[in-house]
This record gives sequence, structure tokens and C-alpha cells, in this order.
Amino acid sequence: MEDPVWVSLMVWTTWILIAIIIDGLLIPIKLYLSRKSILKLDKKTVDIDLLPKMSVVIPAHNEEANIQQCIMSLIQCEYPNHKLELIVVDDGSTDNTINLVKRCQVDAILYGKDLKIIAKGHSGKVHTLNTGIKQSQGEIIVTIDADIKIASDALIKIARPFIEDSSVGAATGYIEIEWDNTKKDDFIKMFFSKSEFLEYLTSFNFERSYQSFVYSIYTMSGAFSAFKRNIIGNIGGYWPVTVSEDMHVTMMLHKKKVRIVNVPDAIAYADAITDYDTLYSQRVRWSRGQLEVAAMRKEEPRINQETLKDILGIVKDQKDPKLLELAFSYMKTKFTNYLKTLKKKTFRYYDLMGLPRILFIDHTIAFPRIIWVFILMMFPVLGLYTAILPIVALLMYLFYVFIDGVVILFAYYHSNPATKEKIEESFHYVLLLPIYRLVIFCFRLSAFLHVLNEPAGWKVEGPINGFKNGVKDARTDIRVSVATAIFHIGNIFNQLNLIKRRGK
Repeated sequence: MEDPVWVSLMVWTTWILIAIIIDGLLIPIKLYLSRKSILKLDKKTVDIDLLPKMSVVIPAHNEEANIQQCIMSLIQCEYPNHKLELIVVDDGSTDNTINLVKRCQVDAILYGKDLKIIAKGHSGKVHTLNTGIKQSQGEIIVTIDADIKIASDALIKIARPFIEDSSVGAATGYIEIEWDNTKKDDFIKMFFSKSEFLEYLTSFNFERSYQSFVYSIYTMSGAFSAFKRNIIGNIGGYWPVTVSEDMHVTMMLHKKKVRIVNVPDAIAYADAITDYDTLYSQRVRWSRGQLEVAAMRKEEPRINQETLKDILGIVKDQKDPKLLELAFSYMKTKFTNYLKTLKKKTFRYYDLMGLPRILFIDHTIAFPRIIWVFILMMFPVLGLYTAILPIVALLMYLFYVFIDGVVILFAYYHSNPATKEKIEESFHYVLLLPIYRLVIFCFRLSAFLHVLNEPAGWKVEGPINGFKNGVKDARTDIRVSVATAIFHIGNIFNQLNLIKRRGK
């Protein structure tokens, strides 16, 4: 027998309120802080004479499909030729990458750009980046992935914060997703492409804007970021300690009290990932990196510190009221030390709105959420809440659509004309965005299991390819087993024939 309607409404209203509190309560605050962050951007044209010498490092390993368009976007950019140094570090590519880069050198000469090539054996992205950084000469060092293109004014705009504010030590740009318009009839590809575009617009660019205002940027974009030369040098460059080197370098900068800013109008373009397995591999790596980086941060151990409980125990045992002064003195000292600690806090607002919030939303409540989704699916099977469940599910779905819609409209208002056109073209996909986010959420859960069971790796096999390879391996195993069985059966017959001959 089902509960009365009013009881059901109270139960489900509570669950909706939980969703609103966790995912919706901070949205107005984020919108306010993001707006203040965006309004702080100086829209004036940058004085070319003030631009610093800049080195752009592009690590490349088997990037023949993308390297030319990446380099050409840099060669054709508006940054002054005599102040720009381009360095491509080939990480032991086995395809045609190095030859394509050499062809680009001719175009660089025609445009008056300085393009250097460094060839080395394959050692991974971190070592490749550090090799380029060591060989660079610029005051500002920009790292760019080989599979992106930059807007013509992106380098000037990402250099602007360093000119306007000497306290800025690092800056991160905005990665805008592009899609193939020739595949408009392919719904799956368009779903992933435009959902990914909206995700980057809301979850990355919008989130980093408010984080920038309160000094709590959790992750700089590994595909497009800039550093003062002495700042990246002081932390020892990139460290090969995690699969997510961009998250780790961000944490290291926070630890050194380096100010990191988001520059939303410094735009680089990346192609959408429309392959399920590739997207899965990327998101599992990101989530694993979050956990690995969080695990590296350790608080100072508390050794031989007396607690208030210990002191009150002494007062109780001695039965001396005068000893209460000891308790009050302890509390005063404790409070004073706490205030001093806050003033000297290494991570500043990163502790309040960066690391803890990300870990809570992405990890702590992840398993309760997936359990709740499973329970929701089981209720109709068990014949429970059949009348009210569709209404509640629809309300929760519309709530998440509403949140995304508000943030997208906010981003639309503050975007350039080209980005506005993309938003207009893809805005109706906001109705499907909760489904896309649920898929990504499941990817993150898979990352938790990878952390527990598998060694770190840049690429992770996706579920579809995993299933195909599993079937292929099973077929191979069956063939081997059948061949082995036939061999053993034949061996048995040979033994029987041998026994018969000996008997004769």
C-alpha cells in the first residue's frame, strides 16, 4: 500500500530541496562574482610597446592531424613578431609530425615569426613541456596543446593581466569547443559536440570567472595557460607525479601564494570529442587527477598538543576553581593562533571555495547520488510511488535545465559575437544537457574504481572498445582452447593406438 499523497509530497519535496541546496544555492553568488570578475577586465587596446617577450611551448607526440592548424594559428596571430618565440617540442613522434612542423617553418619565415623545433625521444608530456620551457627566452611562457587553434588576439589578451597587475603570476584562457557542421544529420555527434560546447561554457569558463575573483581557481587549462618565467621556474616546472599535470601545477602555484586569473576573452579553439571511448578516457583521467592531486596535499601534523578536554579533566581532578583560568587562557591562545593561521593561510580562498567544494560535489556525494538514481529506477519496478514519481523526476530535470539555462544566458550576454552565434545555434541542447551530465557523472564514478584498481595512465580504454576487445580476446581464447582440446584428444587416440599395438 502506497503512502498518502501528502506524505509522498513531503518526502519528495525534501529530495528536491536537497538538489536545490547542493546544486542551485550557490548559483546567484557565482553569477554575482563572475560578473564582477568580467567587469574587471580592461577592454582598452593594449599598448604594443608594453607587451612582454613571450615564448609559446607546444608539446607534440603523433599530432600530424592537428599540428599544422595549431602552428598556423600562432604564426598568423597579432602578437608582435619581434616579441614572440614559438617552440615545438616533438616527443618522439612516429608519424609525420616533425616533417609537417618543418614545413610550417617556411610559413613562419614568411610571416616573420621565430619558430624553433626541438626533437627528443619519447618521455611524456611533462618532460616535453619542461624541455621547451628550459629552452625558452620569454618573460611570459605560454603552454598550448597541439590539437587546438588560438584566436588571432588570444596571446595579446592573455598577456594583458601581467601588464596591468604585477601581482598576477599565472593566467588561464578559455577553450571554446567547435563542431563539424557537415555532420548535422548525425544526432549523436551533434549531441556530444554541442553539449560539450555548453559544458565548457558553463562549467569551465563561468566557474573559473568567479573562482578567479576569489582566488580559488582549481584547475588552469592545460591546453592554454600562461606563466611568468620566474614563477614557473620557482615551482620547478611541471612535475611527473600525476596524470593531470595542469591540476598539480595549479595547486603548486596556490601553495606559493601566486595569484592566478582567468582571462575569458583569450580564446583557443578545440574540436569536440564525439567518440564515446575518447571522451570516457579524457574524463576518467581528469577525475583521477583530481583525486591524486588532492591526496598530495598534507596538513601539518599536530604533535603533543594539549586539548581543552585534557585541561578540563585536570581542573575536575584537582577540584581547584582557580585552574579555570588555565582553561580560559587555553581558549584565548587557541583562538589567537587560529586567527594568525587564517592570515597566513597558504591556499587562501582555495581552501574554502576551491579544493573542498570540488571534492565534496564531485566525489563525496557522488556515490549517494548514484545510489539514489538506482533507487529511483527501482521504485516503478516495485510498484512504489508510481503516481508521483514521474512528476518529481520531471521537476528535478527541469530544475537542472533551468540552472544551465540561466548560466548560458549569462555567458551569452558577456560573450563576443562569434561565441554568441554558437550559443544561439546550440541553445536548444540545454534540454538534453542533464542527460549529458549524467553520462559524464558515470564516467567520474568509473574513475574512482580506476584509482583503486589500476595504475595511472594517460589513456584509458573506453567501455565500448573494452567490450569489443573483450569479445575479441574471448574468441581468441576459445580458438586456443578448441585447438588445445583437439590436440589433447588426438594425443589420447595416439596413446590408445600405441597400447593396442603393444598388446598385439
